[in-house]
Amino acid sequence: MALQFNFLLFASLLFIASTCFHARSEQPIKPNDPKVVGIAKFAVQERNKEAKTNFKLVKVNAGGTDPIPDGVVYQLYISVTEASVSTTRLVIVLVHKDNTKELLAFE
Repeated sequence: MALQFNFLLFASLLFIASTCFHARSEQPIKPNDPKVVGIAKFAVQERNKEAKTNFKLVKVNAGGTDPIPDGVVYQLYISVTEASVSTTRLVIVLVHKDNTKELLAFE
């Protein structure tokens, strides 16, 4: 039951985040910007801690930002490897006004 609730919560957050990006004016990012790379590294580290995975960031491919009242939401498409398998993932990170980061989605 808890797993089902977590999935529904995750799906709801993802829907809300993607709706925000389409309803507002998303600003593109520079994939090699050190701040953007740092946010991508944070997302990978958080995912590895939460899900006990071993992803390694290869690069940031593309993405955008969207300012919200609490801070800035980063939606990044990143390349990662795990056990020599390379995949592209979508990560959504909220950077609060006090510069704390929160991983909203990793898929």
